[in-house]
Amino acid sequence: MKKLTYILNQYSNKEGSHFFHVLHLLEEMAKNGVEITLVIEKATDIPNFDISNINVIAQKQSGIKRFFELFGILKKLNKQGYKKTFIRISQNGALPAILVSKLYGGEVYYWQSGKGHILDKEKPFNLKQFLKSKLPFEIVKKYTNYFVTGPESMLDYYEEIVGVRREKLVCLYNDIDISRFTIIDKDKQEELKKELKVDKDKKIILFVHRLSPVRKSLYYMPFILVDIMKQRDDYICYVIGGGSEQNELKDMIKKEKLEDKILVLGEKPNNDIQKFYQISDIFINPTYTEGFPRVLIEAMASGLPTVTTNAGGTADIVGELQSQFMVDIEDREGFAGKLKELIENEDIQEKLSVENRERVNRYSTENVAKMYIDTIFNEL
Repeated sequence: MKKLTYILNQYSNKEGSHFFHVLHLLEEMAKNGVEITLVIEKATDIPNFDISNINVIAQKQSGIKRFFELFGILKKLNKQGYKKTFIRISQNGALPAILVSKLYGGEVYYWQSGKGHILDKEKPFNLKQFLKSKLPFEIVKKYTNYFVTGPESMLDYYEEIVGVRREKLVCLYNDIDISRFTIIDKDKQEELKKELKVDKDKKIILFVHRLSPVRKSLYYMPFILVDIMKQRDDYICYVIGGGSEQNELKDMIKKEKLEDKILVLGEKPNNDIQKFYQISDIFINPTYTEGFPRVLIEAMASGLPTVTTNAGGTADIVGELQSQFMVDIEDREGFAGKLKELIENEDIQEKLSVENRERVNRYSTENVAKMYIDTIFNEL
């Protein structure tokens, strides 16, 4: 029996982040013969699985005690034959996993994808931040068996910019449940608009992402929307996502007198987010730093034509036609122009919808689960 310990740093039923997606991926891996123990560092709820070969352990301790608690959990699992451990993002989860693997044998896979390291290098030295974040990351980077990222172009970034040794780097994709993120017919769309209290005659531009300085959200928003929203009465824009720049964005929108056309909805639970994709007409992904943008594949699976920046691994993900609606991360004027072009061309919208829906199949949970199993259990 293939055995895998998966460490997730947090979980809640109302989770607005992408950790919610992990559950479906683990279910699919379990269906393909992997016995999985999911360890959650911070849990306000316990996820329910319909499959018997997934066990869930929620940590109870906090602070430094959590490190020793996790070490004990992983040591026990190691003795039960769980020799492979996968950690998503959490350095606090990776450190005891690495220690257990060195003492008792095994392999540690650490996942991270994003170009925030470039911005970190521009910041002045901060001892507290160094001890809390940078030093642990250097330890993880050096001692993890495999450093996992994706898509393909991120391998070069992590080798050349972050300094991960090439022989450690492994490419794995983010996945998307294409049965949940899917196109619905007009009747169901109208029902959903009624449920969400949306004017059925309005077309919707959708933005879903955390509003933060790391992504330079306020560099793009609301700039890329102002002219369009003042010219088009048939469109509104939904902005979904929390983050430190949310209130400032609301003030900027109010200053432009567009509160009734650019609606900042805040964070929404990920288990409901597909509803907003399904009622929308165009997706926008203006972001300065990115890795493997899951919101992009959510939009693609939902058949949405998209305007995006070329942040992170975006160019690897989109198809030939969609790449024509991808602009440089510095080019917010070009972004606004591409959005206007897309709005005015319904034929291109339809062609992008078809291309995105076809291309996103490579990222389906079923395909990505097999990719994980083949890679982690050396079945390539």
